[in-house]
Amino acid sequence: MRMSTRAAHSIPAAFSGRETLLGRRFLARWSFAGMAILLIATSIAGFTPAILDPAERRGPVSALAAIHGIVFFAWLLLFLSQSLLIESGRVAWHRRLGVTSVFIMALMVPLGYQTTIAMVRRGYDLSGDQYVGFSPHHAFLDAQTASVFNLMDLAFFVLLMLGALWFRNYPPVHKRLVLFANIQLIGASLTHLLGHAGLLSGGSVIAAFSLFLLAAVARDWLVDKRVHRVTTVLAIVSFVLLPIEGVMIGPSSTWHHLVNWLAGTT
Repeated sequence: MRMSTRAAHSIPAAFSGRETLLGRRFLARWSFAGMAILLIATSIAGFTPAILDPAERRGPVSALAAIHGIVFFAWLLLFLSQSLLIESGRVAWHRRLGVTSVFIMALMVPLGYQTTIAMVRRGYDLSGDQYVGFSPHHAFLDAQTASVFNLMDLAFFVLLMLGALWFRNYPPVHKRLVLFANIQLIGASLTHLLGHAGLLSGGSVIAAFSLFLLAAVARDWLVDKRVHRVTTVLAIVSFVLLPIEGVMIGPSSTWHHLVNWLAGTT
């Protein structure tokens, strides 16, 4: 008996539809863990070269900088652990571990602030691969201008995480706020990485950062066939905030006076 033309065409179409459904399920389940791994890999790639080869460093790693790095890296590991727990269905463990995030965040804020203020007081970054140099002729940005990214991104991170805690019982909003909060922390890693590669510029930083925002948008589209309004708003705000910080706020005399006052260098 011959198979009809319609039936013959329906078989590959059914397989294709099943593969698409499986792909969407896989993305829905593991995309946040994948983003966490990508953020961790970027952080390692950005900071490890200066640690392994200190020849180009502008100074030894201070105790403050070391503790700052350890705590921030622990936060990324926590983000990965939380993603794996929720994606494997261990919601109760996810909620218990969530208490830890509050304590780590309480450490991150003062450490991030003090590390930035210490950079402003020195006038340069310790690593030798960052955008802060000894003089304008050998630096992408001066210390005061560079500090705007650290301080404002840290403030935005805290705001997003507080929102995530508020919406902890509404997963669609909670998980997106957590994701974008972690993306806000990747700026320094990207800048170090681009510095190592000799590609550091304002445009390259914006382009690299935008890839993470696009990944969040693409995840929504591929899984849900639409972009969640929280993703849309946060992607736009995060993208617009970077040039505002670097072009309008950071170079301004008002910001320089404020940061110098905070650092006690006025």
